[in-house]
Amino acid sequence: MSLLDIAYIINFFILILASITDIKEKIIPHKYVIAMFLINLPIGYYFFGFDAIIGMISTFILCLILSIGMGGGDVKLFTALAPIFSYDLFYFLPKPILYMIAISMLLVAIYPLFKIFRRYYKEILYSSFYLATVMGILYYIIYKLNIPYGTILIYLYIIVSIFYLKKNKKYKEISKKLAYFFPLYLLLIYLLDKEYFIKNNLLLSSIIYIFEIILIALVVYALAGAEISTKKKIDELKEGDILRDVIIFKDNDDVEVKNLSLLGRIKFMLENKEKNYLLCDGEGLSEEDIEKLKKYKDKIKELTVIETYPYVPFVTLSYVIIILLTKLNIL
Repeated sequence: MSLLDIAYIINFFILILASITDIKEKIIPHKYVIAMFLINLPIGYYFFGFDAIIGMISTFILCLILSIGMGGGDVKLFTALAPIFSYDLFYFLPKPILYMIAISMLLVAIYPLFKIFRRYYKEILYSSFYLATVMGILYYIIYKLNIPYGTILIYLYIIVSIFYLKKNKKYKEISKKLAYFFPLYLLLIYLLDKEYFIKNNLLLSSIIYIFEIILIALVVYALAGAEISTKKKIDELKEGDILRDVIIFKDNDDVEVKNLSLLGRIKFMLENKEKNYLLCDGEGLSEEDIEKLKKYKDKIKELTVIETYPYVPFVTLSYVIIILLTKLNIL
């Protein structure tokens, strides 16, 4: 076992400790990051020379650019890991670190989507079977009439329908009933046009449609504000909390609270050029923001706080994946 392998093992245990702390307290103690720097920089320089320093600086710059989606502690973690992965640089950036960032960000994106599905799975499944039926019928019409750009029109219809289904209870109830017609639709197509059914492998295609619609629905639900959130009083707010509410400060020392989805927040920012409001970015609330809000605690009963997820466990998982792929000569 080489010194580099020992460094990989030590870093793994440090990441485990950092993950435990991140899950419990949502912070990354400086002692873990400092320990990684003290171990990785000299070992990285010993094995890879000046490339280890170049890789570390380049990773730091890249992470600062991506810091909208990660905290300062996460930036330091990737930077501290860079020296021991600088054996393969891509435009001064260690390739394994690039893969690690991509994998961890993908995992972070998938996790909340899974939680949204677990919470709304019944209505998503019903709407998916209903829309898969509509999708199949529309594909059949397009196939017969040879309509240009038909696929684009179908997916636009699916996206609009999912948005409408989420907001309209009556349409949601109708789609729930129509979902049961999915097997009947397959049977009718088979009886009407057996050649089309077999040629397009319609049973398998329809199952693929359902999975596609489920994925689209999860993204739409997330954009429409289906994040897992909690209610907090102003005195319960902590630094780093991300509000889904937009707090509008008025001239007469009054305040208005608007609960907006991601798309709603973007629209609000575009329409309001003057900074007379508080809208959280990826870094969340600062101590200054909280102190400002405390002045209005008699007027604001509760605020909606988006549930955030500890990032370090995903970094640790991506670290393990990269190490295994490297040892198996896949990377």
